[in-house]
Amino acid sequence: MATDSAARASVWIASGTLLSRVLGLVRSMVLVAAIGATGVAANAFSTASQVTNVVYTLVATGVLTSVLVPQLTRARLREDGGADYVNKLITLALCGSLAVCAVVAALVPALMGVLGASWQDPGQLALATGFAFWLLPQIVFFTLYTVLGEVLNSRSHFGPYAWTPVLNNVVSIAGLAVFIWFMGADADGQRVSGEWPVGGTALLAGTATLGVALQALALFVFLRRAGVSYRPDFRFRGTGLGATAKLGGWTFLGVLVSQVVALALNQAMNRAAGNEAGIAAWQLVSLVTVLPHSIIVMSLVASRFTRMSVAAERGDTGAIRSDLSLVSRLTVVSITLIAVVIAVLAGPITRILMAKASVEQLYPVMAVLLCHVTGAVAFSVLFVLNRGFYAYSDTRSPFVIQSAIAVCSLAAIAASFAVPSSAATAFITLATNLLFWVQLAVTFFVLRRRLGGVGGRAIGRAWWQSAVAGAGSAVAGAWALHALGGITSESWALSGLGAAVLTCVAVAALMTAVYAGALLLLRNAEVRQTWSLVARRFGTG
Repeated sequence: MATDSAARASVWIASGTLLSRVLGLVRSMVLVAAIGATGVAANAFSTASQVTNVVYTLVATGVLTSVLVPQLTRARLREDGGADYVNKLITLALCGSLAVCAVVAALVPALMGVLGASWQDPGQLALATGFAFWLLPQIVFFTLYTVLGEVLNSRSHFGPYAWTPVLNNVVSIAGLAVFIWFMGADADGQRVSGEWPVGGTALLAGTATLGVALQALALFVFLRRAGVSYRPDFRFRGTGLGATAKLGGWTFLGVLVSQVVALALNQAMNRAAGNEAGIAAWQLVSLVTVLPHSIIVMSLVASRFTRMSVAAERGDTGAIRSDLSLVSRLTVVSITLIAVVIAVLAGPITRILMAKASVEQLYPVMAVLLCHVTGAVAFSVLFVLNRGFYAYSDTRSPFVIQSAIAVCSLAAIAASFAVPSSAATAFITLATNLLFWVQLAVTFFVLRRRLGGVGGRAIGRAWWQSAVAGAGSAVAGAWALHALGGITSESWALSGLGAAVLTCVAVAALMTAVYAGALLLLRNAEVRQTWSLVARRFGTG
């Protein structure tokens, strides 16, 4: 029964995440149609949103996501079922995020001046600053969304956290459609700051913030259904929030390090001039590579992390090792296939994302996508293994590892200034993604020592089997794509949205069949188990 319940929870979470992520991609495609993936407006908007994301990540994700589930799980064991803790936590999150938002608002002009120091358009800085002021309230609403979502997750109400982003994306897409209707489209990013329409900043960024607000506020409805009636409580002593803050300290420092790297990355990528790939292109392709991670990996982890935290509280190390090994193997098998498919179909995928752009605009973004996919598997498995530390409320170990990698990342970003601005974004993307593999290796050995093993042999077997199957799949996919004309400027696959979609469907289907067949021949346990389940379900075996 418990297994069935976990399976249903994973399917429900995955469904909501899939829909929200697909709508997120649609939103990005509409955004590209509105302001392009390169050029003045695209990079100004992306830089402004990056600042908001950095601050939100520090306030919310850095302190809350990785430490709240264990603390909320323990709080539920109290006589009041954790209600007092939850009320104080939500109140503190609101007050803290409002204060941070006010501080950042005062710093925005100076911060934009640093990040946009390389911009050549004289009005681009003012445009980015205007975007930032409209986007800053997202810090408060994203923080609220994170807190409410983790409270619901700790009470095994996983669905709302995955499904409310759908509302956000629908509102944002509607706002972009209105922008295009009244302000006009600019898929090639040719519009300079002097041509930016009056009211365009408020419409573009304001509707984006409205969507985030609705996404957060909608969770209050589900919070009541989970048996929690929120009442503001400013008495923060005596409920264990101090322990949360202490645990969050290491996590905050770790996220602070990563966000310093993100800002340095942003500043370096803003060297891009004209239609060269910059921060906007990097953000666009990031959505493609993070999609499978969000749908598959985060769904698996979300439904198991509470159980791992409970196991850590009981001292059941074996249960944690088993969960980490299983999720890691499933991650390797699934993400390897998707990474190979994205690499082979980088051209048609870029055409789908930039449906209205000229073919010449596709190639710089395509190169960044290829570089980004090199670290997809390592990034996802790293995410899984870090849950092993967080289940024990150990946030110090990931911080130490991450800090060392951050130094290497900053060195790579500094080295990018030695290459032409047209290649800087691809160079940085490749270097930082390759460093995920180094970080993964270090994390694996540290965690294995901590837990006495994490099923390394089983994970390694799944890894080499996936690598062999992935190589065969890549050869088949490359052959099929070549038969359709490849990715030349006159190829059918890049001729339009419809052709790109059909190419992706046909080639991806072939690659998936080759990959699955190769894994079955290699006697991969995960695929064989999945095949047996499907066969029993449909009565074929």
